Amino acid sequence: MQSREVRQEKTTKPLQVAGAVALLIVCLGLLSTVLSRNAANRDFISYWSSAKLLLAHQNPYAGQAVLQMENAAGSGYREPLLMRNPPWALFVVAPLGFFSASVAAFLWLLVLIVLALLAIKCLRLGLKPPPLVVYLFAPILGCAMAGQVSILLLAGIAFFFKYHQERPWLSGLALLMPAMKPHLFLLLWPVILIECVRRRNWRLLAGFGIGLAAAAMFPMLFDAHIWAHYLAAIRAEHIEGQYLANLSFLLRFMVPGHPVWVQGVPSMLGLALCARYYWRRRNQWNWRVDGAALLLVSTMVSPYSWPFDQLLMIPAIMHVCSVRQGRRWAPGLAVVNGVAVLLLLMTVPLSSPMYAWSATACLIWYVWARMKAGLAGVKEETRQLVTV
Repeated sequence: MQSREVRQEKTTKPLQVAGAVALLIVCLGLLSTVLSRNAANRDFISYWSSAKLLLAHQNPYAGQAVLQMENAAGSGYREPLLMRNPPWALFVVAPLGFFSASVAAFLWLLVLIVLALLAIKCLRLGLKPPPLVVYLFAPILGCAMAGQVSILLLAGIAFFFKYHQERPWLSGLALLMPAMKPHLFLLLWPVILIECVRRRNWRLLAGFGIGLAAAAMFPMLFDAHIWAHYLAAIRAEHIEGQYLANLSFLLRFMVPGHPVWVQGVPSMLGLALCARYYWRRRNQWNWRVDGAALLLVSTMVSPYSWPFDQLLMIPAIMHVCSVRQGRRWAPGLAVVNGVAVLLLLMTVPLSSPMYAWSATACLIWYVWARMKAGLAGVKEETRQLVTV
């Protein structure tokens, strides 16, 4: 006689597949229409122009060349929209250079949506599918609309969380995706290294090291001075003078004179918090639970982040929602998410201060919902996580 869990799994799996396919079709229909008409005015265009220049053996970080390429595609920018990811990320966007801007925008969107669905599947805990708010999480929608790479980061870390023991080599390769924006994972990199050494998981480290070396050398086949060009472009961007709707920048903004070093204070406090939390949890460390919580805090304290990077909070949100009592509090997150979605529909720029509240609101919801969920020892774990 089949158990209740097996029967429930057989019932829910077709529904999940149907829901995922329906969501894919709807998103493609709506978003591809927007992107095909306005592909040149999205973050996507920076990846496409860099890919075009790279394949032409030119400097993909050259401001004027990028600006000409973007304006030729119909952007009308006065300043170039540069790809700020390190050169080892170019192997991901390089295929875009084989297509026109409109075709590449559609294919890129298709890849992002499929990876988002696969990431959510990897992060699922238990038999029940995640609540709808996870699929319609505002940072995911914003990331898809902008054509940003943050969904790739989520897919890479989701694969690592699920398969780091079963498939260590592939999990190491998957960490190449988070390495596209390494600053967002500042709290995770030390723990990943320590855990690999403690558990002698050399294959995972080898997979990441070899993959990163290959990805770093790939663009040098087209531009031998790619790293010098990248460093020069980043210095010329003066990122430290730009407004960012995140906790670190707001803290710096409140200090007289707005010194740049203040923007790194949350990260330093986060590292101290991480060390204490990991030390207490080291003998029972679970990446899908503890790693997800650490990733949420890491995203919060990053000195450089955008609202769509908040999709890295999804692993922690899905952990809470996977518990029966935790799902009761999903409507609270839906309200917060609904306001953020409304801002997106109103086409409020992602650089607007109106998005500054959303990450803090999600963190408050997570701590509150996790404590209310009644998980074993959750109050003590949460206290360890939010206190230094």
